[in-house]
Amino acid sequence: MNVKSRHAVKGMSFHAFHGVLEVERELGQVFSVDVTVEFDVSFNDGDPRAEPMIRDADVYEVTRNVITETKYRDIANLAGKIARNIFANYPKVTKTEVSIKKKQLFIPGNVDSVVVEVECGREDFEG
Repeated sequence: MNVKSRHAVKGMSFHAFHGVLEVERELGQVFSVDVTVEFDVSFNDGDPRAEPMIRDADVYEVTRNVITETKYRDIANLAGKIARNIFANYPKVTKTEVSIKKKQLFIPGNVDSVVVEVECGREDFEG
């Protein structure tokens, strides 16, 4: 049976120190992060005691650890690091989507937010 399951943890919020500008890395800003993981599942014959393939709280912890452990200049690289760590911690995950949104912008214009989205498969990190 090849059934796909998608789990999303949305709206995780962290004060962190990422960005191109020195002020972003010194003062920090609030980032909103959504992480979606996809994996193959079997329904274990409907066993109500079956353990989940991945725990949402673990996705939060992996994300929190990455976003607070260092300062990234490129937000796409930060999203890629979150995806890489999800794959490292969960061998059954086949695809990950990471979206990082920031609203505190240093853009001279009327802009609501900037969002970086990264979608990758396990094979993107192999070899």
